[in-house]
Amino acid sequence: MEKLNKLSMNSVLFTKNQLLLLFVFFACLFSRIVTSIYYIEDIDSLRFALSLYDYNISNLQPHFPGYPVFCFFAIIFYAIIPSMGISFSIIGGISTFVIIYFCLRLGNTDIKSPEGFVMSMIIFFNPMIWLMGNRYMPDLMGFALALSILYFFILPQTRESNLFIGFFLTGILFGTRLSYFPLVVIPLIKNLQEGINFKKISFFALGIAVWLIPLILIEGYDSLIESAKKQTLGHFTEFGGTAITENNWLNRIVFTLESIWSDGLGGYWLSRSWHTMFVSLFLTVLISIGIYTIAKNWKHEKYLRRIIRSIILYFLWILLFQNVIYKSRHILPILLIFFIIVTIGVEFILSKKSRALNIVTMLFVLSLAQITANLTIDHKKPTAVSQLKDYLINKNRVDTIISTPLINFYLKIHDVDARYINIFNNDELDKLDLNRPASNIMIVGNFNQLPFDEYKITSSKTYYHNPYVNRMWSKIETFSLSLK
Repeated sequence: MEKLNKLSMNSVLFTKNQLLLLFVFFACLFSRIVTSIYYIEDIDSLRFALSLYDYNISNLQPHFPGYPVFCFFAIIFYAIIPSMGISFSIIGGISTFVIIYFCLRLGNTDIKSPEGFVMSMIIFFNPMIWLMGNRYMPDLMGFALALSILYFFILPQTRESNLFIGFFLTGILFGTRLSYFPLVVIPLIKNLQEGINFKKISFFALGIAVWLIPLILIEGYDSLIESAKKQTLGHFTEFGGTAITENNWLNRIVFTLESIWSDGLGGYWLSRSWHTMFVSLFLTVLISIGIYTIAKNWKHEKYLRRIIRSIILYFLWILLFQNVIYKSRHILPILLIFFIIVTIGVEFILSKKSRALNIVTMLFVLSLAQITANLTIDHKKPTAVSQLKDYLINKNRVDTIISTPLINFYLKIHDVDARYINIFNNDELDKLDLNRPASNIMIVGNFNQLPFDEYKITSSKTYYHNPYVNRMWSKIETFSLSLK
C-alpha cells in the first residue's frame, strides 16, 4: 500500500527536473522584471517603444520588416500592464528561460545534472542575455525561437509532428527576427531535401501567414512593399553597417571578436575592469577543454557538427551584412556554441570530483554574476543620449540643435523644443549662416571640418555611459556655437 501511495504521488507531483525548470522560469521572469529600465536607451529601442502606441512600419515604428510577432506580444503585455519597461522585460524573462531550456536540450543534458545546472547558471547570468532581456528589442525572443527550431530540426525526434513544429516556427521566426534565418537555413534545407512533402511546406507557409496576413491588413500591401524596398536597399547600401558601407575588414573582424568575447561572454578586453580577468581565465580553460574533447570525438559528434555549421554560416552572415562595429547584439546566436563548449569543459572538471575544482567552478559563476550585476546596475542609469535629453528638457536653454538625423529624431520625439538642423544637409547649414543667430546653438556630436567660419565653436558638456551596456552613442560630446 505504501509503495502504491509513493507511485501515485510520483505520478502527480513534478519530477526533480521539472521542479528545477519551474524554479528557473520564475527566477528568469522575476529577475528581469526587477531590473526593468524606464527610459529609451537608443534609437532602435525608440522605434519599438513607439510601436506600442502606433504600430506603423511606414513611419519606422518599427522599421521594416516590422517584427509583428514580437510587437504583438509587447502590445498585449502593455495593454495588461501599462508599463513599457515591465512589458518588454516579461518577454525577455520568458525568452531567457526558453534559451536555457533549449540550450540544455541541444547540449544533451538536464538541469538536474551538475553540468546542466552550471550551464543554466552561466546562461542565466550571461551579461548580454540579461541586458537584452531588458532592452526594448526583439533579439532575445528571436534567439529563443531560433534555438527551438534548431532543436526540432537537428536532434532526432521520436514524433514526426515535432519536425512540422520546426517548419511552423521557422515561419514565425520571419516575423520575429528575420536576420536570424541564416542560423536555421542549413537544417531547414536538409530536412526539406529528405522527403519533400506538401505538409512541411504547408506548416512553413502557415507560420508566415499567421503574421503576414494581419500585417498586410494593417499596413496595406502597397505601403508594405514600398517600405520593404526602401529599408532593404538602405540596409545593404546606405545605413545598415554592412561590409558594403563599412568595408574596413580589420575593424569588422576585431569588433566582432570583441563582441563575442567581451560583450557576449563577459571576458576581459583593453580598458575593461580587472574583475573580468578571472572570468576570462576560467573561460579560456573551459573552452580549451571543451574544444579538445569535441576534436577528440569529432567523428561521433554528428548533431554538434550540424550546430557548428549553422553557426559558421550565421557568423559569415553578420560579418558581411550586419552592423557588427556599432551593434554587438548581432553576435547573440553565436553564444550557443560557446555555451555547449563551456558545458563540456564543466562536465570534465566536475567529473574529477575534486572539491577544490568544484569551488573554483562556483567562484567562476559568482564572478560572472558580479560582472552582470554591475552591468545591470549601469543599465538602469540613463544612457548618454537620454542624459542629454534630460538636460535639455530641464534646462531648456537651447534654441537650435545641430546634429545627425537620428539624434535629432530622438530629441524631437522626447519633446525637446528647438529648431533642428541636419549636420549632413548643406542647404540647412547655409541657412544657418544666412540667419546669423547670436546664441543658444548646440552641436551634438564631434564633427570634423564644419563649415562655420564665422562662428566660434566651444566645447560644452560630454555625456557617457558604459559601452558594455550599449555600444551605441556611449560618448556624446556637445558644443556651443556663437558669433566670433
